[in-house]
Amino acid sequence: MNLEELVRAALAEEAKAEPGEAGAYERFLGHRRRGALAVAAFTGLAVALVLALAVGGALVVRGEGGDQGQVAGPAAPATTSTVTPTTARAPGGGPVQTTLPAPPPVPVSPTGVVRREHQGFELTLPKAWVVDQSTTRSYHQFGQPWLVLSPGGRVITANDQRRMTIFTAVHEPRVYPGRATGDPRPLLPGQSFGSLSGHRSSGRRADGRAFAVGDQGAMLQYAIAWPYRCAAGLPCPEAARWRVLQIDIEGTGGQEGLKVRRVARQLVESIRPITNALAPAGASVPEEPSLFADAPVVVGRGGKGVYAWEKLVRKGSGQEYWSELRHQDGGLMYGGSYQAPGRSEQQAMIHCLPSQKRATAMLVEGYGSEAVSKVVLELKGRVPVEVATFRNPEFPFTFWVVAPLPPDARPLSFTSFDAAGQQIAKDTSFSGYVKCTP
Repeated sequence: MNLEELVRAALAEEAKAEPGEAGAYERFLGHRRRGALAVAAFTGLAVALVLALAVGGALVVRGEGGDQGQVAGPAAPATTSTVTPTTARAPGGGPVQTTLPAPPPVPVSPTGVVRREHQGFELTLPKAWVVDQSTTRSYHQFGQPWLVLSPGGRVITANDQRRMTIFTAVHEPRVYPGRATGDPRPLLPGQSFGSLSGHRSSGRRADGRAFAVGDQGAMLQYAIAWPYRCAAGLPCPEAARWRVLQIDIEGTGGQEGLKVRRVARQLVESIRPITNALAPAGASVPEEPSLFADAPVVVGRGGKGVYAWEKLVRKGSGQEYWSELRHQDGGLMYGGSYQAPGRSEQQAMIHCLPSQKRATAMLVEGYGSEAVSKVVLELKGRVPVEVATFRNPEFPFTFWVVAPLPPDARPLSFTSFDAAGQQIAKDTSFSGYVKCTP
């Protein structure tokens, strides 16, 4: 059962007790479509070629360089942390796995103040608006710590879309509020980015914070510059400076929508920075989990000299993992965004070394599920190569590398086996270059 089905099932149950949430699932999907998209980029004089390969749902970035070597063993693993899912009941009695348990109601002070310390803001509820506790709770259970506001004391109908959803996001440097369009700063591997849609405009609040606007007519979006401030001397996420406070306002079309637009603009001007949106005055308050991509972890190394390589993996800011193959001097061979594989899911990629035009060797590498213990690579006219996998328990993958191979080698298939020697899967397709010789 995928995430959308989980949301539909959970909200269907909730709707029995709270009929006003009939449109929550549709709003959730609408936000997901407007939400983060994992993208990647890279820099460096050693990188001469970029290939975006949409293979197996992965976004891949490739560089060129010499990379041969021996099969690596695992590097020292990083600390592992896990989240135990809770279980709800789907309509009909089947189990539904939710990401998080239901949170307590959002506290609201007697004067209507709401504080979101991890996201660095507080606000005073606009007149006649309230926290939509039900929708806020539903989103939270599926990993979206959004604050949802809606008009209070209204008769809820299926056609009433008036609401405001407030959350922190990361926007690309080139479109960050207050920066010139086309900022050449590179994107951040593994980082998910939010965005605005529709006619764009911009402005500044009275406190000097820049904001950007996306206007689609029936929906209005604001992104306020809201950098994440780290405590002095502590590591800071690469994307910290590109955090924004995003407000998605629905029900802004027509005459009735003009009132909603005025309320939204007042909120944009009055919402206040706190905790990690201000210069640190003591212990820092961390952001919500998963907004920022983790730092990369080396999971394996191999090769010698100019052909030495290393495999790095990081947890992305969404449900994906960012995987890179690099020279040990830091030069990028490729990077890709992948979801955790099922038991029989696997992929292999061919690299030409030091480049496709000047190939003197071939490197074949791949990944599979945690169950994979070894892989057998079949080559045309050559003896099959058996290679052990390596992994870090922090990530739900195993990896393998075969190198160096002659540049005219022709990989035919790769077969994975578990620790008991039982075959898991066999594939005959390879990503990357088809061959390394003319």
